[in-house]
Amino acid sequence: MAQYNIISEYDPHSSVTEQYRKLRTNIDYSNLDKEIKVINLTSTYPGEGKTVTTLNLATVYSQTKQKTLLIDLDLRKPKMHRAFQLPNKGGVSGYVLNEHPIQDEIQTIHDHLDILVAGEKVPFPAEVLVSNKIKKMFEELRGMYDRIIIDCPPMTAVADATIISNYCDATMFVIASRHTNRDVAKGCIKDLKENGGNIIGAVLTRVQRRDQYYGMEYYYYYGNE
Repeated sequence: MAQYNIISEYDPHSSVTEQYRKLRTNIDYSNLDKEIKVINLTSTYPGEGKTVTTLNLATVYSQTKQKTLLIDLDLRKPKMHRAFQLPNKGGVSGYVLNEHPIQDEIQTIHDHLDILVAGEKVPFPAEVLVSNKIKKMFEELRGMYDRIIIDCPPMTAVADATIISNYCDATMFVIASRHTNRDVAKGCIKDLKENGGNIIGAVLTRVQRRDQYYGMEYYYYYGNE
């Protein structure tokens, strides 16, 4: 876990972990008429805290004893396996390219948290993401887990996050304070909405405060702004 700060795992009583729990609660109550089981996170650019947020959100869901699955769907630059020092083998690409059942590609982190790594790189990731195999994968996984949390590529790099959002019940957009261009972010959010994504809110990272903890605080807003 050296490369990513999964603070909710090693310091569950910290103020930052409490922010992740608030995010979890806000997601759960964002739509009382529809179950939000599959959630993906994306951002405008790389390096805005998206993967760290994804890892911690999945962790706080698993701490409620909900059966939780992390999926790395950044098929171009997979990295989530490094957080748990796992090999990036099999996983999503292994499932798509072989005849293995999806259960064979899932690795267990602890009793309530599993991970599906991206696997070896494929030549045309966007084509993989719209394939019938991926559609079938999501159908199967919905029946296996209480929560599925997905790490997507940034929006400005490729169209993958837009495709992935259509498999999900909700999308969270990660924005880095004093780093993300506001107009570019608004354009990305508009693009997601126009292509069927259900954006329920955004996470603002890197907010500097006098009482900052580990150099980072998290804020959330919900709605249309």
